[in-house]
Amino acid sequence: MDVRLLTTWDEPCGVAEYSRLLVQALRRRAAVEVVPATFRPCPKTTYAAMGRALSDGDVAHVQHSYAFFGGMHPLRSGWAALAASVTRPMLLTVHELDSRPTGAYRLPPVVESAYKQRFNRSVFLHPAVRGWMVHSVELRDALVGLGAPAERVLYRPLPVDVAPKTSPDPAPVRRSLRLEGTRALVIVGFLVRRKGYEVALEALRRLPREWVLVAAGGEHPTDRSQTAAWLQAEAERLGVAERLRITGYLPDAALEGVTALADAVLAPFREMSASASLNYALARRKLVIASDLPENRALNCVRLFPAGDGAALAAAVQELAADETERRRLLRSVDRYVREHSYDALAEATVQRYQELLRERGAAKR
Repeated sequence: MDVRLLTTWDEPCGVAEYSRLLVQALRRRAAVEVVPATFRPCPKTTYAAMGRALSDGDVAHVQHSYAFFGGMHPLRSGWAALAASVTRPMLLTVHELDSRPTGAYRLPPVVESAYKQRFNRSVFLHPAVRGWMVHSVELRDALVGLGAPAERVLYRPLPVDVAPKTSPDPAPVRRSLRLEGTRALVIVGFLVRRKGYEVALEALRRLPREWVLVAAGGEHPTDRSQTAAWLQAEAERLGVAERLRITGYLPDAALEGVTALADAVLAPFREMSASASLNYALARRKLVIASDLPENRALNCVRLFPAGDGAALAAAVQELAADETERRRLLRSVDRYVREHSYDALAEATVQRYQELLRERGAAKR
């Protein structure tokens, strides 16, 4: 089987890292060539060329994020040009589905919602798309709500990479971030406001001064909302600026070091689908304290607290720090989860879906 897979590849992006690991696992089962996507604006002819490249294999597999195709603006989106050029069965992995009014288009909320619904249908229900894959129940339900047949939307939990057996020495990173003599709470990954940094800062305000919050990441290349400046301002407003560290984008080795020194990794999302940053922490067998949202609840290996409640988060941090038995129980659950949700398991399910698409195409030709 010859597969063409479109994704970001050489750019700092969670989907790129996910795709790299998935492609490694897929190549043990099929021939896979990557068609690189980009965050840079492109003419429609470039998107059409991507579609033709996807048609050089037996199956076209697209990792979909709006930014890969020019966003949701009707004049800039290249999705239609790409999809119209694909002549092979297409599997679409949906990483996000934006349906809520934000004001970004300067439209009344009801008009923006109607536009996004129409746009999403034109993308996700395009005739070239023959199947969908998602890593969250929320995205599965959203696709079905748009009109995708439920039996054709394959849900699998976000896979977990097998992390290195040995953790790096966190001492150099501890010194560089001025964390000597502190206890570190870490939020991993790009600075995205929905991750609930303000909830973590409110919890920090309630915790003893030995606790420090490390935002281990920088702004996403497509983010123009100045999240780092907002986060620093929030910390100053709450009187905890001296206990906040914003690292900026970290190379792999530095991120490993920051994660290794964490007393706990926080995932205080206000809303979410699946989270690659949370899975990164689980892969490194870290204790995770997460918002009690459906996706986190399904993990069954993290300490939950009510979403948006900084006081409850502070209480969870202190309770977990004082309860060694509970810490050990959670870590055993983490270990079990990581073993059961590998990239190899996802690759096996993905190849089975490719085979189904090819059988359907063959039957349609007869």
